[in-house]
Amino acid sequence: QNFSQVTNPPIDPLREGRVMSLRTRFKNLGNVLDTDKSQQEVFVLESPVLTTGMYDRLIERLGLGTEIIDCTFDAADVTSEGAALKTALERIRAEAEEAVRAGREHIILTDEHQSASRIAVPMVLATGAVHSHLVAQGLRTFCSITVRSAECLDTHYFAVLVGVGATCVNAYLAQDAIADRHARGLLGEISLGKAVQNFKEAIEAGLLKIISKMGISVI
Repeated sequence: QNFSQVTNPPIDPLREGRVMSLRTRFKNLGNVLDTDKSQQEVFVLESPVLTTGMYDRLIERLGLGTEIIDCTFDAADVTSEGAALKTALERIRAEAEEAVRAGREHIILTDEHQSASRIAVPMVLATGAVHSHLVAQGLRTFCSITVRSAECLDTHYFAVLVGVGATCVNAYLAQDAIADRHARGLLGEISLGKAVQNFKEAIEAGLLKIISKMGISVI
């Protein structure tokens, strides 16, 4: 094809907003067509975008059904062959599988423990590894996957995380940056809560635009 072709997206996220949804389901999804108790107790959020406050309340609400998995590894283990990253991914997948088999319904992948001595596994890689592993083991529908990522700063990264298997995403470092700017008076008269809400709404609008270009109406 030697010419430029401009096409309209399959769905317009603005004009056709009523048929589009970012609603996200938690817990054991089972058969979504059932009307029994298993489908009546499913936890639903309006979007996969979690503020840090929402994440804290979610953890409190979900209680003992959660399993937090550290997605970092020791910097001292790094070699030129990349074996440390491979070993870390194998550990993360094994911990996720063990947690689901033990009855945990909510897997939380986090890189918040990274430091000068701990290297973070790229969260897209960790999320995709856990999702595909649980699918291969026939366990993916028994749990949700929440991702806490410092790397996630923009709409594209949110979309990629959701695309590789994340149920919802908390971009905690992006919100810490917003809080820092607010504390230094760089956001004018706007409140911190409103600033974070603006960030959340902007990401959600971007996600709607991305899925509409793919012809998807329900995330």
